Amino acid sequence: MNFDAPPRRSGLKVLLIVLGGLALLFLGILFGGYYLLMHTAVPLRMFGAMLTSGANPENIKIDGISGSISKGFRIQKIRWGKAETGASEIRDVRLAYNNFWDLMGGRRVVFREIRIGSAHLDLTGSEKLFSQIADNSADESDQSSDDVDPTNAVVWTNSSRVSRHAPPRQRPGLVQIDRVSVEDVFITNRANGFSLSIPTIEWTGFKSLNGKVELGDLKIESDRLKVTTLPGEEMELQGKKKKFDKKLEGTVLPRLHAAIRQPIAFTVDVRHDGTSLAWRLKAFDGKLEADRFEDGSESLKCQDLDLAAYIDAPLPQHLSLEATLSGSTDLKDGVRKGSFTLGRKTFTIEPLELEASGNTSKTNQAKTNQLAAVCRSGNSEFTYRVIIPDQVWKAEQRLAATPAMTPEETLAQVFYEKSFVQLSEQEQQAVKKMMGCFGGWIPAETNSVQ
Repeated sequence: MNFDAPPRRSGLKVLLIVLGGLALLFLGILFGGYYLLMHTAVPLRMFGAMLTSGANPENIKIDGISGSISKGFRIQKIRWGKAETGASEIRDVRLAYNNFWDLMGGRRVVFREIRIGSAHLDLTGSEKLFSQIADNSADESDQSSDDVDPTNAVVWTNSSRVSRHAPPRQRPGLVQIDRVSVEDVFITNRANGFSLSIPTIEWTGFKSLNGKVELGDLKIESDRLKVTTLPGEEMELQGKKKKFDKKLEGTVLPRLHAAIRQPIAFTVDVRHDGTSLAWRLKAFDGKLEADRFEDGSESLKCQDLDLAAYIDAPLPQHLSLEATLSGSTDLKDGVRKGSFTLGRKTFTIEPLELEASGNTSKTNQAKTNQLAAVCRSGNSEFTYRVIIPDQVWKAEQRLAATPAMTPEETLAQVFYEKSFVQLSEQEQQAVKKMMGCFGGWIPAETNSVQ
């Protein structure tokens, strides 16, 4: 007899049981780990703890994290900065989406809710941060342009980008945002005294499906800014009647900034045909109209616009200007005519005096748009410029004279038609205050229009 056979069968059975148990244990750990990762707040809380641990120079604090990666999350409070230097805080942050894997796939992107319950944002010093970001972006753009393989270059044909080798990017089939809400927002900048209070912003019903776009409705309620969404109207666009999708109607109120003298009403008509966006902006009681057309061209019209009547600053009055730009048109070729008054002087904008200048070296590709106008008065010539760099928040106006004058003398001649020493004490103080509204103050000979 073979006494060894039964034990071998028993050993095999035990082995199968052990292997089966280990497999079940592995599957349990796997599914348990997946559930823990995707359907609980544990990984979110770990990430929050990682942000707030260590040196934490920004003094970031995150409280009340709940939800999951699978469907969305909620944070009760995010706080950073120090109270004595202007701490910022955001409360009741919610992000809810249809499915995490749909978001990652990109073909079905559905956000059910994006919400901020309240926020106080202190922007002091943000200009420096934005400048650094813009500079870094420019550097990366320059580096990427140097590394371009000419055999894999992008060809421009009829304003459409076509890559010779790169496969076409697949657009999402559905992008949907059911509701975006922001309540009780207070924005401050201690450096310049700016403050903005917006009790309610609500955007609902955005949907993009296979190129067809429904823009939804936008509503802002504030004692400083009001915006509401109305049905679109039929309007003439480049000589053809077109139906616009939406009309945004709003008002900038004096409490937005101390320099605003009176409410500034505006409307924005928006149209999207599935491939391009067109809009028309009207403001300042209809005296300013800006258009962007479906072919990418733009136009700007001002008719007797008195900026100084709306904004408490030494700005142009009775501004009249017509400009039409396309993707291949330089600014200097787009202006047809223009003029305005500044103080007691009349300035003329000539077509060659609206120009774009830039450093085309590999280390700096940034362009600077310049609007220039000239006033010739007796033996003096005054040149007014608006300098608009890529970093728009650094835009500034400049004023110079030929023959060269001091800043005080230049402003006195333009705004009072007197020498600075002939002004009253009150007028001299006003001139000194105006100096801060102009930049540059470089010699007139180097700033004159060629």
